[in-house]
Amino acid sequence: MFLKIIQEICQELNINYSLLSEDFVIELEYNNLKKYIYSYKFPLNDQGISLVLDDKFAFYSILKKENIKTVSLKSIYKNYSKEDLEKYLDKKKEVVVKPNNGTCGKDVYKIDNINTLTDKIDYLLNKNEPVIISPFYKIKNEYRLIVLNNEIKLIYGKKRPIIIGDGKLSILELLQEFNPTYYNKASNLQNIPYDLKLVLEKDKSLEIDFKFNLSGGSTIFKLENKNLIEKLTSLALEVARKLNIKFASIDIIETEDNELLVLEANSGIMMEGFIRLADNGYEIAKNIYKEAIISLFNI
Repeated sequence: MFLKIIQEICQELNINYSLLSEDFVIELEYNNLKKYIYSYKFPLNDQGISLVLDDKFAFYSILKKENIKTVSLKSIYKNYSKEDLEKYLDKKKEVVVKPNNGTCGKDVYKIDNINTLTDKIDYLLNKNEPVIISPFYKIKNEYRLIVLNNEIKLIYGKKRPIIIGDGKLSILELLQEFNPTYYNKASNLQNIPYDLKLVLEKDKSLEIDFKFNLSGGSTIFKLENKNLIEKLTSLALEVARKLNIKFASIDIIETEDNELLVLEANSGIMMEGFIRLADNGYEIAKNIYKEAIISLFNI
């Protein structure tokens, strides 16, 4: 969908484009000026901040210095102390471990015992260094905001896959009702550790995943609370202003204690999941990408 959108925008704006590096790079040319979109990354941010946005601990470090409310992170390297980890786990009770530069919820684990924790850390450290560990936050909702040139262009909530039984429908039917786009695909059902034919008793809730990734079965919802929208907007724009971010997505969590904390940010603006799930999602995404390209060339 992304390539199709960019091609349509280029045709509308009379921009020449070429697909390079097996379509991973898009070359745009307008008035003898060339710009390159690398994957979903537009060349609007400076190089330093682009790298920071994709480095979870670096991003956290800057937010902490700027006194911006954020999820607490700790970086783990290959010379880590198991004793220190055990003390951290004893204090936090439950932690989340993930790659420092990961995306789409891949290799993200919730852990409550030291042996599993060290096993997962060793596994991740063999892939990349460092590994990130944080306390497990009881999250009510997660929100994504897309900022472009100090304006919020899109804001939506993410609802993780939790189903509520009615005493009639099976787990499979409830999942397909929750997110038909995702759970109608057999391949997305393979790793669910429940009997999908089981009828869930009335009012019983079942958590399928603790994560909020749209690529993992979560869905979206529109925000209606104006006060919440204002708070989220203010927090995201504070991040963008203090880090001089031109174009990025910013994820914010709302804890069960109603605290808003910045979770992470991404320099690559990927909207495939939103497009699939949102009414008029294709046009919304296209308008945002179009405005970014117009900004690139000062059209």
